[in-house]
Amino acid sequence: MDGKAMTKTTDLRAVQDAYTRDGVVLLKNILSDEWLSKLRHAVDTEVEKSDRYFAYKNMRETPGVFQDYCLTSDIGRRVAEVAGSPWTSLIYDQIFAKEPGTQTQTGWHTDQPYWPVSGPIMTMWIALDPVDPDNGALEFVRGSHAWGAKYRPFKTDQLGGFLHYLEQDNPDYIDMPDFEANRSEYDIFHFENMRPGDALAFDGMTVHSAMGNRTSTRRRRGYAIRFAVEGATYEPRDAVTEWLHDDSLKSGAPFAGGRFPVIYETT
Repeated sequence: MDGKAMTKTTDLRAVQDAYTRDGVVLLKNILSDEWLSKLRHAVDTEVEKSDRYFAYKNMRETPGVFQDYCLTSDIGRRVAEVAGSPWTSLIYDQIFAKEPGTQTQTGWHTDQPYWPVSGPIMTMWIALDPVDPDNGALEFVRGSHAWGAKYRPFKTDQLGGFLHYLEQDNPDYIDMPDFEANRSEYDIFHFENMRPGDALAFDGMTVHSAMGNRTSTRRRRGYAIRFAVEGATYEPRDAVTEWLHDDSLKSGAPFAGGRFPVIYETT
């Protein structure tokens, strides 16, 4: 089933309703041509440094295009508007470049168990190339963010495929159901034909995956930025989230400040 795109991003109520209901909404054309060009170039430069799919992260802590976009663009305001939050803080950013012929499907997962945060968080996944089912469209289980299930994080191989679970002794988490083997039992959908500059805003508890890139010529570059909003608190866990820890924040404190600056706040 195809997702219904929210093409009128100015219709904020409709966007908020879709996000609340489905756990994900499509925002059309959020990048200017200038930012699109700059981010494409910055992604290509970064990708030359490594060949591991999940290696490109936290670039925003280094001065340059990624930091400039995170701190000076309107992305923080857009997150706050979709979430209905008076502020937005920055967690980290990440590149997902599926090159032609990378047919590995990214395993079904939720994002929140990988980060030292509890409460409402949002990913903005920005398309830098046309994205469709042939070259790696993201798929979502509609409404799964509202199930109250906390799925166990897992280790992946270089291309994003499942290897083994982490935190296997943590009673707060349960193993991920086999959504792929039982697709007909769930409302799984994707958005058709994302254009460069479109973005997917989705909740940190929404179950999602990404198709492989079955093409021989078409790249699929995505730039994802993770945010916390009102109600999010700092909850460090050594087993998974150590690389994002901040000793200046106490467990249970609002997720804002230190390594995680507030980048938008209503006046």
